[in-house]
This record gives sequence, structure tokens and C-alpha cells, in this order.
Amino acid sequence: MQVKVGLFWLLLIVFSLGVNPAAGLDKAPDFTLVDINGEQFKLSDHLGKIVLIDFFATWCDPCISEIEHLKSLYNTYPQDQFIIISIGVDSQETNNDLRNLARQHGMEWIVARDTDQASDKYGVSSIPHLVIIDTEGYRRHDHIGLTGESTLRSEIDFLLSGNGNADAGQTGPPYTLIAVIGVAVIVFLIIGIVVAGQLLEWSEAPKKRRPSKRSR
Repeated sequence: MQVKVGLFWLLLIVFSLGVNPAAGLDKAPDFTLVDINGEQFKLSDHLGKIVLIDFFATWCDPCISEIEHLKSLYNTYPQDQFIIISIGVDSQETNNDLRNLARQHGMEWIVARDTDQASDKYGVSSIPHLVIIDTEGYRRHDHIGLTGESTLRSEIDFLLSGNGNADAGQTGPPYTLIAVIGVAVIVFLIIGIVVAGQLLEWSEAPKKRRPSKRSR
């Protein structure tokens, strides 16, 4: 009976891994900021969309070069599916500094100062640092340094296609592959337990059927 209960729980774990490929992915930390136009917003307000977070500063040359890539992406995808949030990480920079940069380079998306330690929450140590978050709020890709538009576009297209729903990790092997390997290991364990239990039953069966000796 105990063996059967153990098998039930193991099978339940296997099933959970199979239907939840998001296991192992990290939820993107939420934050609340006020953009350069005075509008307050939260990251969680945009659940259901692909979000690209751009951590930058006005004095960062690679960050300025990245703007052209972001502008192309912004003009490619509908705003009900994809948004960009550029967050200025230099505490010495003002809203006027960010507004001037946005106006000069045509940054029509959300631009805000980091007043909620968002850069700390995302472990930003150098800029530009780009983070792509999927429609379910999972952190999927991180890019440090100037990143090509084609790289970002391929990742966004994959997530928007529906094939990427909780199906690809931000770094390293895909989590689905890890889950499959884990499932395979558990299946082999289950088979081993079943075989061992069956052999034990067979070995005990003759003893149970053996008649007891009667004294004469």
C-alpha cells in the first residue's frame, strides 16, 4: 500500500513538470515609477504584453546607440502586444535630462527615472542592460551591452508566436529540456520501484502458499 501511495505522488510530480514548463523561471520583480510626463505606472500594469526594459543613462554612448534599435522595434510591434520601458539609472539625472534625450532621439515609449530601485531588483551592474519579460510576467532574456536589433527581434517574435510561453529560459539550456531530463530520471525511478516491489511479492508468494507441517 505504501509503495502505491509513493508511486501516486511520484506520478503527480511528473505530471506537474510536464504541464508546467515554467518551473524554474523567475517572475520579473514589480516596480512603480513615474514617467517623464508625470504618469505613474507599474510593471504589472502591462501583464499580457511582451515588455522590454532598457536600463540606461544619458551619458552612456552604447545606450544612445541602442535607442535606434529600440525605436525600430517600437515601430514594428503593436502597442497592445509589446512595450518598451527605458529607465534612467543615474540618480543625478533629472526628468528634464531624460525629457531632452527622449525628444532628441524620438523615444516615444515610456521613459522614467529609477526611483524604486528597479536596477537593484534586476541586478543591473553595467549599462545598457536590456531585460525581456514575457506575457505571463516571467523574466526571459537579459542582455548586457549594445545588443543587435536582430537578436531582440528574434526573441520577441518567438515569444509572440505562442511557442515561447514559459518555454525558454533566459540563459543556459531551455527549461523544457531540463524538465524532460528530470521526468526521465523520475520515470526510471518509478520503474525500478515497481520492479523491486514485484520481485519482492514473487519472492514472498511461495512462502504464503507453503502449507504448515502437522504434528503426527
